[in-house]
Amino acid sequence: MNIGMITATYYMRIYDYKRPEPFQWGDMEDKYRQEFKKDDFLELVKEIKSVGFNSLEIWAPMYSFEVYTPDDAKDMAVELNNLGFSSLAYCIGGWRKKDIPRIEKAYAFAKAMGCKVVTGCIQKDDAQVILDEVERCGIKYGLLYAIENHPEPSIEKPEDVDRLTKPYKTVGANLDTGIYNKMGYDVLKAADLLKEKVYHIHLKDSPKGGNGCLPLGDSDTPIAELLKKFKEWDYQYMVSIEYEYPTDPKPGLYKSMGFINGVLACIK
Repeated sequence: MNIGMITATYYMRIYDYKRPEPFQWGDMEDKYRQEFKKDDFLELVKEIKSVGFNSLEIWAPMYSFEVYTPDDAKDMAVELNNLGFSSLAYCIGGWRKKDIPRIEKAYAFAKAMGCKVVTGCIQKDDAQVILDEVERCGIKYGLLYAIENHPEPSIEKPEDVDRLTKPYKTVGANLDTGIYNKMGYDVLKAADLLKEKVYHIHLKDSPKGGNGCLPLGDSDTPIAELLKKFKEWDYQYMVSIEYEYPTDPKPGLYKSMGFINGVLACIK
């Protein structure tokens, strides 16, 4: 099991961990693409490595296919390998029908960087036309796509993720445990339903009916049971800790890594 991190955990870094009001995700993404440079990204991933992560899911605005070239991606792959990251994934956030012209560019960039999986949510109403292009690019570049279960109008329900991925060879699920838990889904049941096509996991501990995240093990998401389940599956893809926190997330990430290591030590 590759234990990684999604750098969106640090999404408030560009605001010095002080959330602006009003806050817009699109504005934040633009700010990262315009202001967050390669050296900033490398400084960030060195901090992530120091916490104990061996894999990395790169959130696109922080090292964007719309800013850098595939050659830049190849150079970054070398730097990340030298830092000790053994596995990479690329999170594009989400795609709607209007994003179809951007999909192949994102895939070419992710492939050049050495990623194995592309992650993100998909607009449900546009799912077939988007996934047809995702499948074409997945076959062309040898990459998998993992649909993250964001709330509707994205693809949300486990049954919808299962149904919509069935026709495709390269499309599966990115199981976001926190989103399902806070919305009242049975996370363990969802994991079992999607088992054969879980290509990525966002391991997140979000309280039922609440917002945000707590360090893994501090809320009511069945994190220990999920880790045991993934171990029983002999799960081969990445588990990313996604810890959305408004200030410096490092203390919570250290605590989360300690929880994971404690659970895994008990089930070896």
